[in-house]
Amino acid sequence: MLQKRREQFEIIIAGVGGQGNVSCGIIIGEAASCYEGKFVTMTSTYGTEARGTFTRTDVLIGDNFIDFYECKKPDAMLILHNKAYLKIKNQITPDTLVVVNQNEVEQVDTSLGHTLSLPLSDLAFKIGSLQVINTISLAFMVQKTGFIKRISLEKAVLDKYAQGKITELNRKALELGFNLA
Repeated sequence: MLQKRREQFEIIIAGVGGQGNVSCGIIIGEAASCYEGKFVTMTSTYGTEARGTFTRTDVLIGDNFIDFYECKKPDAMLILHNKAYLKIKNQITPDTLVVVNQNEVEQVDTSLGHTLSLPLSDLAFKIGSLQVINTISLAFMVQKTGFIKRISLEKAVLDKYAQGKITELNRKALELGFNLA
């Protein structure tokens, strides 16, 4: 497990519109604040198009009040699309855990940070829906870094997706992501 290096943990989720990047940030924030009593800030930026434009969500988690809203030295990045990788790869530090969807991101520079390319789209399809890419990714990152507790993520995900077929898909996605790490 990678250890956090400061009093707060910074994570960037980047992709294109329609991939659930903002929802992913909300889930992290709820897991940390509601179930662990941590301080959280989150900001999202995205273009005017409904789908296909660059999106970015920054989440900062700490034991103390957080007085800034943007990741300056990200501890972790989740990059779901090539368009996003090209825009934010310059923010990768030597200590950043970078999780990349190898089905969507081409020409990854593995010399930047601790880069792990995973076939996230393929894994989500095997479970039954592309909608669970974020859940797989978050579970993997939580297990790999310990920035929040596993149980906190499980509660936040299952609270958000508490009804219908998507609940079982997310249970499977959580288990897969935890086991990948």
